[in-house]
Amino acid sequence: MDNNELVIRQATAGDYEAVVDFYYDIIDHQDEREFGAKWTKDVYPSRGDIRTDIDNGNMYIGTVDGRIACAMAVTGNDEIYNDVIWPTEASEDEVSVIHLLAVHNDYAGLGFAKQLVNYAKDLSRALGRKVIRLDVLKGNLPAEKLYLKCGFRFVSEQKIYYEDTGLADFRMFELTL
Repeated sequence: MDNNELVIRQATAGDYEAVVDFYYDIIDHQDEREFGAKWTKDVYPSRGDIRTDIDNGNMYIGTVDGRIACAMAVTGNDEIYNDVIWPTEASEDEVSVIHLLAVHNDYAGLGFAKQLVNYAKDLSRALGRKVIRLDVLKGNLPAEKLYLKCGFRFVSEQKIYYEDTGLADFRMFELTL
């Protein structure tokens, strides 16, 4: 890994298996990090989730020398957020949501997560979005620190049910573009 230049691009159908392998590897090694993802293979993200995000043009991958080093999904509004009182008023088509942001352990500490977030900002602006929203599982301090450093603000804490976590406390963040 002499060249750590990150190339971020939209994932294509041909990337599907590599993206699945990337997320499965993240899941297989999530316990190695104090604040690793708390995802469950074939629950979240499921193969179907990944396929849908790729098919809908919402999955973005960062590669180094052709290998997936990081990835995220940038979607439109998520209905699970409709009960949150957000500080920025925005219609559904003015909202981006970041999901599944992950950096492979081999590339941790190189600033790739920040590069993904900055890419999501540029992408959202290009799509005419007003705001980016996301949630972080309570206690995931490195993720919170990243988003705050990238200009997001903490909005509230919410109990949200996801298949992989069950009902859990999540911290909601927003960035006005």
